[in-house]
Order: sequence, then C-alpha cells, then structure tokens
Amino acid sequence: MTEQQDLGFTFACVINAPVDRVFATVAKEAAISSFFTDASSGPLAAGSTVRWRFGDLEIDVNVEEAVRNQRIVCNWPASQNVGYRTTFTFTFAADGECTTVHVSETGWRRNDAGIASAFDQCSGWTHFFASLKARLEYDVDLKHFFAD
Repeated sequence: MTEQQDLGFTFACVINAPVDRVFATVAKEAAISSFFTDASSGPLAAGSTVRWRFGDLEIDVNVEEAVRNQRIVCNWPASQNVGYRTTFTFTFAADGECTTVHVSETGWRRNDAGIASAFDQCSGWTHFFASLKARLEYDVDLKHFFAD
C-alpha cells in the first residue's frame, strides 16, 4: 500500500528589481507591511516567531530558515481553521536586474477541508505576488484592493 502524500503547490513571479531589494521587501517587517500584511512584529529571521496581522486576524509565523537573498522557510496555521500547520518556502533567484521568486506551500491533508484550505491559500499567494510586484515596480499599495 502506498501512502498518500500531503497536498502542496508552487507559484512563481518575476519581479523587475534586484534580488537584495526583493528579499528585503519580503523579509523586513516594515517592508512586508507596505504591501501585504497590515503589521508584522519583526523580520523573517531564522528561529523567530513573527506575528502577522491582516485586519482583525493575527497569525503566528514560525521562521525555520532564512538565507539572505536565497530562501526563507516558515510554517503557520493552515487557513480555514483545519487544525494543523503548513510550511511555505520562498526562494529567490537573481537574473540580472530581475528576480524570480517562488513560493511553495505544503502540508495539507487530502480531504475536503484540506483541499478547501489549500485553494484559499492559492488566492492569498496570488494577492501576495500582485502586491509585491506593484510595490516594487510601481510603488503602488494594492493590499486593500483585495477582499477576503
């Protein structure tokens, strides 16, 4: 009998900005709050727990690994209160003055609640990338144009 693997997905986006600027915009609390969260309690630094606030919702993000300009690995509660945590990983790849950012999230269970939670997160990461690109390329804040 083969064991079913957990659900996961990966998104990618090319940002017209150098990797050090893109990494800092994701990792630093004031920067990520300028396009994605309403507030962040600290930088995404290895071994830390950071509280992200989205309106009335506060989420504890455990940072497992942070390698400057390369990778950030975190875990947080899966959306829709399914009762477990998922892991998300940002990877950053420089290509001249552009940066390709990937985010992968894994750990959902293969059941109706897990599938609904995973699809909910897909919309969140789509919002994340649109807002990151708008902030870095056009200095525009899109975070309040998206409704949950």
